[in-house]
Amino acid sequence: MMLRRMASLFSLSSRPQALFRLASTANRLACRRNFNLTAVVRQTKDDDLFSSATPSGTPVSEAPKSTTVSKAKSQDAATRREKQFYELVEYVTDRTGRKRVVKAGQVRQTAWLRLFQLANSSEQLEMVAELFPRWRDSGKEFRPIHAEAFICRCEELKCPTLALKVFGDHSKYGLGLGSLSAARHMLHSVYDKRPLSDSMTVAALFGVYKLPPVSSDLAACSMLYIACLKDNSANARVVGKVLYEELQKQVQDKPPIRAPQASVIRARYAEKPNIWLSDALKTIEKVHKKTGKEWRWIRYWTTEREWRPRNTFTPVQPATTAEHA
Repeated sequence: MMLRRMASLFSLSSRPQALFRLASTANRLACRRNFNLTAVVRQTKDDDLFSSATPSGTPVSEAPKSTTVSKAKSQDAATRREKQFYELVEYVTDRTGRKRVVKAGQVRQTAWLRLFQLANSSEQLEMVAELFPRWRDSGKEFRPIHAEAFICRCEELKCPTLALKVFGDHSKYGLGLGSLSAARHMLHSVYDKRPLSDSMTVAALFGVYKLPPVSSDLAACSMLYIACLKDNSANARVVGKVLYEELQKQVQDKPPIRAPQASVIRARYAEKPNIWLSDALKTIEKVHKKTGKEWRWIRYWTTEREWRPRNTFTPVQPATTAEHA
């Protein structure tokens, strides 16, 4: 059998045409096999290329679906929040005032703090403010924490004029500006972006509520002075000159205040006055540089490492080296 196959092979080699046909057939078969193999390899590479973007067995539409789900959850949370707000408004309305609609149940002090947080717009916060007289008519009084929380929420919702309206009419609303921190925060909410008249109104409320003068507090004095610099009217220059002199005087008598750098500490409400003072002094220094006014005393006070009381901030000149003959 082996000899017969070898004989047939050698017989083909003696016939070139038959050998050519056999070689052509073999080449076509090899080309087909190579083409099929190349297609399979290319398909495998394409699968590998996109496997990291779309895992096997995971539909392409899953990412948009997850986004839709998150939006739906956000909308549900907003709907629940709004529902809780109006339910609590109704609860407080029915149980406050001279004649309570519902006798059972009491409105706690914390209900107001909850309402401030649930209010999601200036209109809703104003709706809460209109309930303040009912609290006073019930024989109840607000606490300093309510004033601070209300001012803070007014600033967050960008309606500081609502705070001016409420604290400017104590006989109607009954919410008093009972602490220096609340008054300072109220000034912070208006001094930078509101007209000077709003800042002057806040400064007047310091006296109305028997708080220390606005010029006696470094942070409040600095913020009001910036409001005067931005207005630059004749009256603003007169007030600004008095504030500037008082600010210099206080700085000479007090050690420098450092604003915290860590974000966790900066978030604390107790650290806000230091942060506001630091920001205000930087603004004053910038404006004074631009207008050619004295600014170095601010830099000396904010950067000195060892504080000592002084009457002037004139820097000590370095001693000159004696010339040798």
